[in-house]
Amino acid sequence: MTFGLLTLLASATRAESVVYPWPQGAPRAQDFRVNVDDKELFVHDSKVAGFASFSFSGTCLVEVAVEKDFEKVDIRPKHRGIRHTTQGRTIRFELSEPCHLSIELDGDIRRPLFLFADPPEERKPKPSGKNVRYFEAGKIHEVGEIVLESDETLYVAGGAIVRGYVRARGAQNVRIAGRGILDGTGRHFKTNMVRLSGCTDVELDGITFLNSYGWTLVPMRSKNVKIDNVKIIGWRDNDDGIDIVGCENLAVTDCFVRTKDDCIAVKASPGYFEEGESGLQDVRNVAVVKTVLWNAEWGNAIEIGFELQTQVIDSVLFQDCDVIHVESGGVFTIHNGDFATVENIRYDDIRVEDARDKLVEFRIGLSIYSGDCPREYHRQNPNRRRSPRGQWMPVAEDELSAYARRRGRICNVHFRNVQVTAEKAPRSYLVGYDDNEHSVQNVIFENVRLNGKLISTPAEGHFTIENARGIRFTP
Repeated sequence: MTFGLLTLLASATRAESVVYPWPQGAPRAQDFRVNVDDKELFVHDSKVAGFASFSFSGTCLVEVAVEKDFEKVDIRPKHRGIRHTTQGRTIRFELSEPCHLSIELDGDIRRPLFLFADPPEERKPKPSGKNVRYFEAGKIHEVGEIVLESDETLYVAGGAIVRGYVRARGAQNVRIAGRGILDGTGRHFKTNMVRLSGCTDVELDGITFLNSYGWTLVPMRSKNVKIDNVKIIGWRDNDDGIDIVGCENLAVTDCFVRTKDDCIAVKASPGYFEEGESGLQDVRNVAVVKTVLWNAEWGNAIEIGFELQTQVIDSVLFQDCDVIHVESGGVFTIHNGDFATVENIRYDDIRVEDARDKLVEFRIGLSIYSGDCPREYHRQNPNRRRSPRGQWMPVAEDELSAYARRRGRICNVHFRNVQVTAEKAPRSYLVGYDDNEHSVQNVIFENVRLNGKLISTPAEGHFTIENARGIRFTP
């Protein structure tokens, strides 16, 4: 009886790893080889990383063979505490739960290996299923535009690459799923890779987005959206990862985003709506949870703004996330360049491993992205397009007074349990437009630590504070 129980327990923890077919004709990385439980993975090549994916349950053994010699290995996010061994040019470690990793050698962030260890796939449709657009494994599919209607599923199997972009407008019960890749390679015009406009009950699950030529994943004026286990690898200008524009009840969970521009951006602007759509659209009830973020040369990691042309951005939560690199820009940013009230924002249990520029930047003002600033002003005043503060425009008392007075505000923001690691202490800014209605109000920093030390005063956190009130630092 005891022997039978031990056998059952051993069986329950045994790994069941699934390796995907190799896509014929896809670029293969030459500097990494990856095996999982003695099964070789296809390591895709990209401009910024090699990357590979598989799924498993139980515990699995990963072996990474590297082309060159190395001394130091960083496996991020570091809070996972993955212990590795090295033998020659081979790295070995075990995984016991799904995760998204960046493996970096000797501090080289220009050529990491991304490893996406996914949970077992669920709800896999049949190729002949009703309302299913199924792209089979082992192939590159050149498709161009895909338009999804209500009750349709777009499924990209693991080991498949689909070169194209997706549109859905006014659709309900739409699903984009699979363990394959949606790839922007070969496109020479800037566009959103996935644009979901005015949709309801949308699910995205498991897909990897590669080489977006513009904003990558854009739910717009949509409700009840679930984005789970999505991986984004981008390196082009304006390649924002997930832009949440005028949405309600949206959740991002267990994702990985590496982009040149903003990783996550919450916006509200009629300027991005489809033809025939009008009116303001508030943002309410957005959550980004258990997500790994890498912001490269432009933009910010966790952004609200700049375009906030609506009444309210309310109840936005960022929780249990890992910001593994911010090469420039800010980690936590709210850039209110319009007239919205941004309120009830929470940053909870966030780990920042590498912040090289700004940690927190909250600003209210007139920016080059402000929707209520006429374009004629930009054309007539090109010297005012930039200021020492970057995208913010200095405005004289006699200029654009009607526009400048119509600013928004930022209030009721709570940071809790934020751990920051940085070689050089990043700067932070809380800057309102004036000291009355258009100010930064009621911001709490609770147990925010820089290199292990509690930030208890603005000076300790290297904060610049202007036109702000109710700013508190607590243990």
